Amino acid sequence: MTRSKTSYSNTPVLRMDREDAYKGFFKIGRYTGVVEKFDGTPSEPFMREVFERGTAAAVLPFDAKRNRVLLIRQFLIGAHLAGVDNRPLQVIAGMIEPGETGMDVARREAAEEAGCEIDWVRPAQAFLPSPGGTSERIQTFVARADLPGDLGITGTFGLDEEQEDIQAQIFDADDAIAMLDAGEIEAGPAVVVLSWFARHHAALRKEWS
Repeated sequence: MTRSKTSYSNTPVLRMDREDAYKGFFKIGRYTGVVEKFDGTPSEPFMREVFERGTAAAVLPFDAKRNRVLLIRQFLIGAHLAGVDNRPLQVIAGMIEPGETGMDVARREAAEEAGCEIDWVRPAQAFLPSPGGTSERIQTFVARADLPGDLGITGTFGLDEEQEDIQAQIFDADDAIAMLDAGEIEAGPAVVVLSWFARHHAALRKEWS
């Protein structure tokens, strides 16, 4: 079957002015803009407030020999306010700083958040969590790792200076995919990378083991 390509055009931006709406631990920018509409005419001026987050990297360590993956839990204020499990299962993640690549961050955060060494890192699916309201973009990866011992909790990790209290857990890879399908995993990066992993699981296991 031949996959059809979607035709699209990048909207010409005719005007885009920015001012600070909020500047604290996070930043919110207030933008006033005019763009070209699909019929070629300019839009009416519009104003949008945007949560400016930058680019992050998220990684799923995978032990192909034992068919295991590593996920983490920590308190997340957004989950708490949404009225769901405030320590949801998620994947290791961190912000990409100037001079770093997504793969650099994946390796650093795996060590900091889970005490896990990863070697070969395979890019998975990058995504925009909520492009109507935030500039954040997340690069995701699956990484080859050695995850020995029993399934379950491996320990508590994180940086004291960042008030991190992170619990790492090892799951059978098929069980992790089943939890995703059952709706037990809701954190966005985990949903995206595990969905990608589910499609490529068999090939990665064959290649890496």
